[in-house]
Amino acid sequence: MGDNASIGRAGVEAAVVAGLTCVLLVLLLLPIAMVLAMSFTSVTTLQFPPPELSLRWYADVWSMIGDGRNDFTRLRESFVTSLLIAALTSLTCLIAGVPASYALIRFRFRGRRVVEEFLLSVPIIFPTVVLGVALLVIVSVSGLDLGVLQIVLAHSIIGLPFMMRNCVAALHGIDPSFQEAAKTLGASSIRAFVEVILPLIRGGMSSGVLLVFILSFNEFTLSYFLYTVDVFPLSIWLFQQSNTSFSPAIFAVSSLMIVLNIAVILIIDKTFGTQGAAR
Repeated sequence: MGDNASIGRAGVEAAVVAGLTCVLLVLLLLPIAMVLAMSFTSVTTLQFPPPELSLRWYADVWSMIGDGRNDFTRLRESFVTSLLIAALTSLTCLIAGVPASYALIRFRFRGRRVVEEFLLSVPIIFPTVVLGVALLVIVSVSGLDLGVLQIVLAHSIIGLPFMMRNCVAALHGIDPSFQEAAKTLGASSIRAFVEVILPLIRGGMSSGVLLVFILSFNEFTLSYFLYTVDVFPLSIWLFQQSNTSFSPAIFAVSSLMIVLNIAVILIIDKTFGTQGAAR
């Protein structure tokens, strides 16, 4: 009887957890589904659900990119700018994050634990709005105009902890004796790191680069405080268009961004998802 009661409670608990999980997934995916649905509307109003399905707004976006008409003249430039910022941010975080993660795992020094906790919790400690205001003040006081680089540096501040989390997790799974064995065979510390450690954490590095790229490409708050006339990311373009015209074409552009993000995730997962694990 007791066993049957335990099994019954376990079944109820599993059903409750499954139900809550489904509700949370629906709440998370519902806004994305609405954006995708509105991008296929055939009318100029924001009527939901769409009365008819059409590709007119995707065709409109394509023509806007081609001839650069009306308020969409900067769409193509802003898209390229966002790609450039995301790529440079990913590269910056990769160059800084890999050696920093290695130092935190392999070296022992005073305050190491505090440094690790601080670096890995920066996105939580510093809200992006506060960070954006602070960086804007620094740029204004210093008089520096770094163009794309000032946004890249800002995005790197919030992207570096995510890069390091992936690299630290990968390094935890590597036996230090691998590198020591390479040294005993005549390899220098740098060569052992490059030829032994880096291939083993390739999965963690690729995951970190992917995450940082997506975060930077979609980042709005920091970009809003630091963008200029010459440096105009896509997220700022979408924000300004939503405040002025609010054409359904905005949903088409947003849908294309969603598809791009999913494509990047699938490509990286297909390429590196089963690689880089320590054996």
